[in-house]
Amino acid sequence: MASSGFSPTALLVFNGEGFHIWVVKIRTYLQAFDLWEVVNTDAEPAPLRANPTVAQMRQHAGEKTKRHKAMSCIQNCVSDVIFTRIMACETPKQT
Repeated sequence: MASSGFSPTALLVFNGEGFHIWVVKIRTYLQAFDLWEVVNTDAEPAPLRANPTVAQMRQHAGEKTKRHKAMSCIQNCVSDVIFTRIMACETPKQT
């Protein structure tokens, strides 16, 4: 069930060991917050058309926000050593 709020809870921090366990946990966590699709597809939100409606602007902003939330989750669930390897990544899928 997807949540309308975003309140990350403590997850297992990946430190280079047990990746097969961590990846299942982070995938499930991102799915719970409706963020896995962002990671799985790595698609850029389509650019807004000329004269967009307020609803279209909100949807576009929401898609960009999801991408940042997914990145935040991944970055916060890895050790500092792993983070230094992925910190230059600009999309969730790159990490």
